[in-house]
Amino acid sequence: MGFLEAYKSFWKNYVNFSGRAPGSAYWYVVVWNLMIIVPLRVMAAIFGASSMTDGVGFAGIVVMFFLVGLRWLYWLATIVPLTSLIVRRLHDTGKSGYLAFLALIPVVGSIIIIIFMCFESDGPNQYGDVYHKSEV
Repeated sequence: MGFLEAYKSFWKNYVNFSGRAPGSAYWYVVVWNLMIIVPLRVMAAIFGASSMTDGVGFAGIVVMFFLVGLRWLYWLATIVPLTSLIVRRLHDTGKSGYLAFLALIPVVGSIIIIIFMCFESDGPNQYGDVYHKSEV
């Protein structure tokens, strides 16, 4: 699965919690999300700091809050499809999708999920054959 194809599939399978997803689909989406979130965060920090030190004042603070708001809106928009992608990736490794609830455990849960995402595909299992392009 290619870089752009993975991101398109991410949005196309917004609430698809069944089937399987390859590791490349998960990791490419992580990279896409970082490419979107990190610049928003950096620009918000720059505008916030400049408004305090350079006397930009109210305009800099407004821009900072706008960028922070955009980041939060993006996070809200991606939480459901990312959860469905994690569930499908867990299915690909032969694990139950309910293990995605481990992410609710602060710090440790996220580390466990990242470890699970690194596992190899399981081959044919109870969640289906190796993924098909239509499932990804």
